[in-house]
Amino acid sequence: MDFILKRRILISMLFIGLSLLGYVSYKKLAVELIPNTQFPTLIVQVGTPLEVDPSYIENQAIVPIEGAIGTLEGVEKIESNVSSQYGTIYIYLNHKINLKYAHLKLQEKIDIVKNSLPEEFIINIMKIDTRLMTNQFMSLQVRGEGGVDRIRNIADKEIVPDLENIDGIAGVQVFGGKENSIEIRLNEKACKSLVITMADTLQSID
Repeated sequence: MDFILKRRILISMLFIGLSLLGYVSYKKLAVELIPNTQFPTLIVQVGTPLEVDPSYIENQAIVPIEGAIGTLEGVEKIESNVSSQYGTIYIYLNHKINLKYAHLKLQEKIDIVKNSLPEEFIINIMKIDTRLMTNQFMSLQVRGEGGVDRIRNIADKEIVPDLENIDGIAGVQVFGGKENSIEIRLNEKACKSLVITMADTLQSID
């Protein structure tokens, strides 16, 4: 205590210096309303229009794709789920990895492996980006007569295109009702006689 009382000027200068240092650090501290954060996870979905044994999807598609994924940098963990028509691979990456770069490298490796897989498999790659979640700031509710499916059809055809044409809107999603779809069934014997594969049919539709 005597040391502090006898050196009041020194203690005052130290206190002022620490206060100025804290003030300068506070002013230079970067602050964002919505930080640019990413959840480093990539998802590979493998689907087939035919119902097959889950072990077939696992052996013919999931295992080769997991082998290619294992060569990526920054992979911490790989998890897979398989059903009779779908297989999903979750890829958990290191937080220091650039998600966009990892997504591009994964796409390159999947394109190489895809050539060795059976033609009926359809592969999609997705990435989880929290910026797409935090940037959602508006929701619209559509009401009317004629049932939920009719309202969904009107929203898809008339409302969504108008919203997507507005500057600054990255995407529009519609929830509720049934989405219109077309089911195509192939005659197996006719396809074999004409040498038409499932991949040829999908390519013709695209």
